[in-house]
Formats: sequence, structure tokens, C-alpha cells
Amino acid sequence: MKFFNKYRLFFLILLLLTSAQVLAEEKLSQLLSNVQTSRADFTQTIMSARGQILQQVSGKMTIQRPGHFRWEVTQPNRQLLIADGQHIWFYDIDLQQVTIQKQKTAHRDSPAALLSESPKNLSQLFNIHPLMDVQGFTLLPKNKNELFQSITLIFQKNRLSEMRLIDKLEQQTAINFSQVEINPYLPANTFHFFMPKDKNIEIVNG
Repeated sequence: MKFFNKYRLFFLILLLLTSAQVLAEEKLSQLLSNVQTSRADFTQTIMSARGQILQQVSGKMTIQRPGHFRWEVTQPNRQLLIADGQHIWFYDIDLQQVTIQKQKTAHRDSPAALLSESPKNLSQLFNIHPLMDVQGFTLLPKNKNELFQSITLIFQKNRLSEMRLIDKLEQQTAINFSQVEINPYLPANTFHFFMPKDKNIEIVNG
């Protein structure tokens, strides 16, 4: 009888956890499905496992689901990352170098790529759990070979305000968003990379 009661308790706990995960997936999917386009300023801080700041950059982010994003670093060094649905273009302005990679073969573990994923793909790639004290979710990769061991999305009034990522070396990346616009009109050329003219650009195929 004791064994049966323990088994029943375990089953009930498992059922509750599964139900919470399903509800979290549905809630996150609903939040993201309401956002087809988004634009925001961001500040990104990378810290070591001990909390030491390794890098801090700021810039502007624009996304259009599915699979289109523009991630522009303006401080301290200028860089531009664009996904147009077919290719990913990375332009290091200081180095005058452009790297081109096919989008379907690229890793989807960058913050911009993750934010531009369709909600359906996120639920296929991650186990999604709700946060208890704030409007947010923790995403745990189903594929253990992914770069990040956990990703946390935090919302304020249904708008994404913060993204936290922890990689396998316990290095942490915190991205804070401000001036968030939901479903703004985006010109057709927003995600088109224009090759700079009159410059000695090195082109690298990734």
C-alpha cells in the first residue's frame, strides 16, 4: 500500500508539472503570436560565471516573424547582423568584413534568431516552464548539443523586456529592451543587406 501511495503521488506530481509546462507553452505562444513585427533598443551585457562583466554593447533590434531580423550594434563598435529569410549577413564595420551564411544551415541560438522564430518552432526546440514571480518563461533546449543551457524571457505588460541566456560554461548574457514597439510598419528593405560601395570589403562565406 505504501508503494502504491508513493507511486500515485509521483504520478500526480508528474501530471501537475506536465500540465504547467503545457500551459506555459500555450501562454508564450499566445504572447508571441500577437507580435508579427517588433522594434526596440537594447543593451547587452556578457558576464563570466563569476559575474565579471566581459562585454557590454548597445544598439537596435528589429524582427519580423518568421525568420527575419536586423540586429545592429551601435556602441562601442559598429556591427550589423541581418537575416532576410535566405541568408544571414554579418557586417563588421570596423574590420570592413562581410560574412554570408545560408540561413537554413545556420545555428539558431543567437538572441536575434531565437526571437524571430515562430512560436511553433520554439515549442519543438525547447521545454518551456513558467516563472513564478514575474511574467516570464524559462526555455530548456531539448537538444543537449545547443550552445545555451537555458534561456529566460521576461515580459512587462505583454512586451518583452529582458532576455537572459546561460551557456554551457556558465557564462551569462543579459539583454534589456527599451522603447519596444509592437507590430510597427516596416519598410520592405528593412531586412535587405546593401553591400557598401567604394570600400574595400572582404567577403567571407560562412
